This record gives sequence, structure tokens and C-alpha cells, in this order.
Amino acid sequence: MDLLRGTAVLLVIVLHVHLVQQAWDGPSPREAVLVSEATTPFRMPALLFASGLLLSRSLRKPAGQYLSGKARALLWPWLLWSLVMLPIMGWSYGTDPLWWVNGMYTWFLLALFAYYVVGLLTRRIPPGWVALASIAAWTVLPVLGVDLTTSGLRPDKFLYYAAFFFAGAALRGRLMSRPVPRGVLIPSILVALAWSAYAVRIDRAPELPVLSQLMVLVGVLAAIGIAQRLPRVRAVRALEWAGRNSIVFYLVHLPVAEVLARHADLPPGRAGFLPSLVITLGVCVLAVLLRPMTGFLYAFPARRREGAEGARSSADAPAPPGRGRIPRPRGDRRAGPPARPAARPAGGRGGNRARRLPPARPAWLSRAPATPVTAHPRIRAPAHRRIGASAHRRIGSRSVPSQIPPGMP
Repeated sequence: MDLLRGTAVLLVIVLHVHLVQQAWDGPSPREAVLVSEATTPFRMPALLFASGLLLSRSLRKPAGQYLSGKARALLWPWLLWSLVMLPIMGWSYGTDPLWWVNGMYTWFLLALFAYYVVGLLTRRIPPGWVALASIAAWTVLPVLGVDLTTSGLRPDKFLYYAAFFFAGAALRGRLMSRPVPRGVLIPSILVALAWSAYAVRIDRAPELPVLSQLMVLVGVLAAIGIAQRLPRVRAVRALEWAGRNSIVFYLVHLPVAEVLARHADLPPGRAGFLPSLVITLGVCVLAVLLRPMTGFLYAFPARRREGAEGARSSADAPAPPGRGRIPRPRGDRRAGPPARPAARPAGGRGGNRARRLPPARPAWLSRAPATPVTAHPRIRAPAHRRIGASAHRRIGSRSVPSQIPPGMP
């Protein structure tokens, strides 16, 4: 799922770059606006769906290790990069509690942590039922007087996106074992295109109870089906690399775009958008290359004995290799018995010679014949058997065995 995650985070960067340009430098190119509007319903749901695929694997850990790992990988960068944005956006935003929860682009990390906590609390419940419960809760909000069509800071988004996170957890086994069937893929692509056209027409993501989440989920499945069938050319591998480092791209891009728009005198339109996008992506790539030295910016440093677990963020952990096939762990019984250790060479420690293993007994010696073997009546018995038989006849009624020479059968 690295390709899905990398494509989604690239679309997020395109959106933010053109929004920042519109706010400071003038209008953005029509192509960037069209791409952003068409993909508005699918960007964040795709990221959350890909994160939900990792839920079952994370739940195998003990609860304490599970929560501490998510806090280091999600809460720490949420707090740190929200603080980084304060001097850029304005210190006055720091006094607004809602800005910390849902007002800055780091809301995604806080929502993701909340979903992982809910996943831990409902670990005994199938995630599909949790997804349906979130859809039902979001559907009830209009009945309670919440207007889903208004813009601004809306905590109800947590309920909306929860459906995609737990849908990813519910569909993980099916998507990892086999690709999306063609009979499902083609109609899903058509539905996604129609929903994108509707989003472009109304200039925002459609928010219709139940129908919105269903259409977006179909679109995410269509994107997964396409990603499963794409050849791994250089551009695809680049997007997969971005997906494996999506946490860096996501956190670094907006501060760079804001600083460029505020301090660089870029022209409006395409002439300003392309340099801003290229510089932003270049800084993100540089940040990924420096990640071994700056890892504390994206995850709180773990203790030494937990370093292996804390080094990789759950938000950008790579998908299992082998085109979605989960590799068989080492030591699997189906892998065959372990190899027999080699004998020690002669003349080892103490002058002892190597102990030679006895040769294996042929299988045909250890199998008894199915039926007794009898000699043909015309085939004469060996001489020693004929001698023994004649000795019995000479002795008469006394049962005295014949003297068979030793070593004979």
C-alpha cells in the first residue's frame, strides 16, 4: 500500500501549495485547482484507509507497548510540528484550543492516535462493525442540529474519517491475499470518476450521510485495484518510496510552502506554482535523506531495548513485500527440518577423531514383505537346506533341528 499512501500525500502537497499561493501570490494554475478539487473526497480517506491496514498487526503488541509506541510516533510529532507552525502562522492561534485539535494540518496525527485508541478498546469487536457504528454516528449529527455543509473547524470530521480507518482494518485480509477483482474494479473506477466530477461541480467534497462514505470507499478500492496492477517502473517506485516516508513529506511540506509564499516574491499562476512545488518537494526529499540524523522530529526517541519498534512510525510503515503477500516467518514448519550439523573434522581439540554418523539404513531393508515368499516347486532348495531335510528324515519322529552352518540364511 506504499503506492496508495505516496500518491495521497503527493496530492495533499499539491493542494496546500496551491492554497498557499492563492492566499499570498494570486491565482493558481487551473490544472492544480482542478486536480485538487477532483481528489478532495479521496485524499485523506486513502491515507486513513492505508493506516487502518496496520491496525491488526499493531494490536499483537501488549497494551502498554502499543500505546507508548503510538504516542511516540503520533502525539509527539503532532505537538512538535504544531509548535513549529505557530511562529509562521501567528502566535495568537496558540490560544485557541480548537486550533490544536482540528485547525492545523497536524489534525491528521491526532485523529490517527484517537482511532488507534478506539481500536485497542474495541479489539474484541470486528473492525467492520466499528466502521458501521461511525457511519451511523456521523449520520445522526444532522438530526442533532449539526450542519455538515459548513466550512471551518469541525470536530465531526473525526467521526467521518473513522469509517475509512476501520474499513481498512476490516478489509486487510482480503486485500493482502488477492487483488481487487476486475468485475469490481471497472465499476468502482466509473463510480469514483462520477463522484469526482460531482465534487468539482460543487467545489468541495460532497457530504451526504452514508452515501458520501460509501462512494469514497468505492473510490479508494478502485485506487487500490489500479495500484495492484501497475508495473513497478521508476515513477511508481518513486511514489512507493514517498509512501514509505509519508510522515516526513506530510510534516515538512506545509512549513516550507508557507515560508516560500511569505518571503519569496513568486509570480501568480503557473510561473509561481511550479517553482514552489518543486522546492517544497526537494526540501521534503532532503528531509527524508537526513532522517537518520533527525528522526526525533518525526518520532520521540525510544529506549534502547525498544528502538527497533520505535524507529518506524505506524503512520508510514511499509506494506508487506511480495505484492501484498505476507511473508512466511522464519522457522515455519513447512520450511522443512533444520539441516543436520556437519561432523567435526578429524584431529580437533584433544586429538580426538571425528565421530562418523552411521549410514542411513536403506528403506527396502526396513519394510517387511506384504506376503510370504515361497519357492517355486521346480526350483531346488540350496544344498544346506536339502541336507537339513534329509537329516530330519533319518532321525524319524524325533524333532531335532538340522545343523545349519553359522552365517547362512
